[in-house]
Amino acid sequence: MNRRRGLASLIVACSLLATGCSGSSTPAATSSAASTGAPQSGGTLTFLFPTAPLDMDPSTSQDNNVSMPLWNAWFEELVGFDGTNYTPLLAKAWTTTDGGKTYTFNLDERAKFSDGSQMTAEDVLFSLKRTMGPDVSLLNFLKAKVSSMTAPDPQTVSISLTEPWPHLLADLAGPNGAIYSKAAFEKLNDAKKFFASTPVGTGPYTLGAISANSSYEANRSSGYWRTEAAPYLDKILFQVVTDESARVTAVVGGRADLAQQPPPNQLATLKSNTDVTVYAFPAARVEVFALNTRQAPFNNLALRQAFSLAMDRTAIVQTGLFGYGDPATTFLVGPPSQTFQNPSLDLYPTDLEKAKALIASSGVPTPIMVPMTVSTGADQDAILTIAQANLEKVGFKVVPSRKDAASVDNDIIGKAFTANTTFWGNVSGDPAIQPLFTIDPNYCCEAYFTGFDDPALVALTKQAIAESDAAKAQPIWDDVQRQVADAAFVVPLYNPQLTYLSTNSVHGFEASPGGFYNWAGIWKSGG
Repeated sequence: MNRRRGLASLIVACSLLATGCSGSSTPAATSSAASTGAPQSGGTLTFLFPTAPLDMDPSTSQDNNVSMPLWNAWFEELVGFDGTNYTPLLAKAWTTTDGGKTYTFNLDERAKFSDGSQMTAEDVLFSLKRTMGPDVSLLNFLKAKVSSMTAPDPQTVSISLTEPWPHLLADLAGPNGAIYSKAAFEKLNDAKKFFASTPVGTGPYTLGAISANSSYEANRSSGYWRTEAAPYLDKILFQVVTDESARVTAVVGGRADLAQQPPPNQLATLKSNTDVTVYAFPAARVEVFALNTRQAPFNNLALRQAFSLAMDRTAIVQTGLFGYGDPATTFLVGPPSQTFQNPSLDLYPTDLEKAKALIASSGVPTPIMVPMTVSTGADQDAILTIAQANLEKVGFKVVPSRKDAASVDNDIIGKAFTANTTFWGNVSGDPAIQPLFTIDPNYCCEAYFTGFDDPALVALTKQAIAESDAAKAQPIWDDVQRQVADAAFVVPLYNPQLTYLSTNSVHGFEASPGGFYNWAGIWKSGG
């Protein structure tokens, strides 16, 4: 759900790509080595990340690249998700009553914090109320929906809503729904220090030694409460290695076990190396152009549509991602089972002749100047090169600019842009957040900062969100996707994939579409 990398070139999208797929989904992992034998306990896993965590506080963090995956090692949520269904985690069961307006969670009495104290309903209430508070919180929108949160007894949490909200479980299952110790938090009385260096959660690992912006150590929680899912590893060492080739060299040389974001241009060679494993997972992310509709030229609908039609998404995927991605066919991210994404609508073709006709019909003299800003990375270079060439074929004149990713986003937020690249990445299965952020100017950010405002489309989106019957909701969502494509204020380019490289001693590793990991399930062979 995070708009941007906020880290130089990084969204794990210029690299979250995949094993050579040529526009189709790829296997979760490819390697000549098979995972054999029973899981082994013990050992240290060294995991290389491209950047340091930005904000480890669930109430304010929007960093789904590093911060959220890390804190999932020591924090847990009320509800889990197995890829298909919402499952018990800290809550062993729940019921929905009052026409979908009241959720009652029965907590697992086994749940204990890493300091040995019992987790109770008071901890849950404290964590959720605090996380919903800040305006920047990814769960802030729930404040207006929650009429009360109470603890009828130490093992029960009741959440009453102002109106039915069918997506509450998805919201609570995301990393921003993390539960932590109220007593430990209040005793320390320093939120920044609590989350950055001394968090007390219920997860399988605890945060240990830290070298800021360099390395972060997680140690197995000796008294982890879920005996059926106890962690295998003794320790996980997270190290920050900004150079992507250096991360590959470290894994190939056996100095590290696992690395995020190997260079896409090296994946084909790495796949042929029998000593390592290349992983590729589908990502709930989409790279887009945001177009500023407040000013010329993109206050003109025909010119926005022509811009979209000029994008050769397949060429961008092949050139910038070395074939390791999927051209976008809708603005919604997957997985479709959660988000109502309908790739079969195929809403973003390349049609230069139609683009030329739209420009001609607009009456705007050509060439039409388009300041265009992209960030760094092979994918961004391809976007700029291919977009510039095609746009100039149809009557635009691109004025190119490259900046670091944070600056690109700051320009968008400050409305000082014409056409800038950015991206969306979901961190929960709530299907409402991405479309509201994109479409509703009053939800957060002026329709993805574009200034676009269509009350009828906003109303249609809210109708789709409110429909609890998935079969009835899908055609409404299809209409939303078509109308967003027609309005062309946000122009999707491609859906990346999450890629990793590991030694063959690593087993049980997988990434969810949001880029999160089951830390307890990872183990190493050979110590």
